[in-house]
Amino acid sequence: MTDIDAVRPLPATARGRRSRQALLDAAKTVFARDGFADARITDIADTAGAAHGSFYTYFDSKEEIFVALLRELEEELWHPVERSSDEPSAADPYGQILRANRAYLKAYRQDRAIMIVWEQVATLNPEVERLRRDAADRFAHRIAVAIEHWQQKGIADPALDPEYAAVALTGMVSNFVYRWSARDADYDLDTAAEQLSVLWANALGVRRPSANP
Repeated sequence: MTDIDAVRPLPATARGRRSRQALLDAAKTVFARDGFADARITDIADTAGAAHGSFYTYFDSKEEIFVALLRELEEELWHPVERSSDEPSAADPYGQILRANRAYLKAYRQDRAIMIVWEQVATLNPEVERLRRDAADRFAHRIAVAIEHWQQKGIADPALDPEYAAVALTGMVSNFVYRWSARDADYDLDTAAEQLSVLWANALGVRRPSANP
C-alpha cells in the first residue's frame, strides 16, 4: 500500500485538475462495485473516459488513488456541517447535535458502498486503518471541544470527561451506520438521526426542546 502521509500536489492546470477528479469519481464507482481487491486501473480509466496511460500522470498505483479517494470522502463525511461557525452553539445544543448527526448519516449513506470497502480494507491494511482512525480521532476531538464548551456554559453534565464521552458517542454513530449499511437494514434516515441524537442528549445531560419544562 502507498504511503498515506505522502500527498501529491494537485495539477497546476484546470484541465489537469478536471482529469484527476474524473479519475477519482471513476475510482469511487469501480471500488464500490468491485471492491478493492478486484478493482483494476484499466476499469477506472475506462469509466473516467481516459486513456489507460494517462492514469499514471496523476497516480502511481491503485493504492494511491484509493487513499486519495478516502481523503476526499473524509472531507465530505466528517465536515458536512458547521462550516459557518467555529464555536459550538450554546443557544441550541440539541439542534446542533441533530444537524451534525443527520449530515454524517446522510453523507455515509450516499457513499455507503465505498464506505463499506474502506472499513473492509482497514481490517487488512494497517495504513488504511490508521487513516480511518486518524479521521475519526479528529472528529471526536471536535466533539470533545463542543462538550467542554457546553460544560462551561452549564449545559452539559460537568461529571463527564469530554474526550471519553466524545469517543464513545461518535463511535456509537459510526458503528450504527456501518451496521445499517452492511446489513442494508430498512431504517429511515431522519428517525435514525433523531434517535441517535436523543441518546447523545441524554448521555450529555443536554435538554431537548420536548424535554423543556
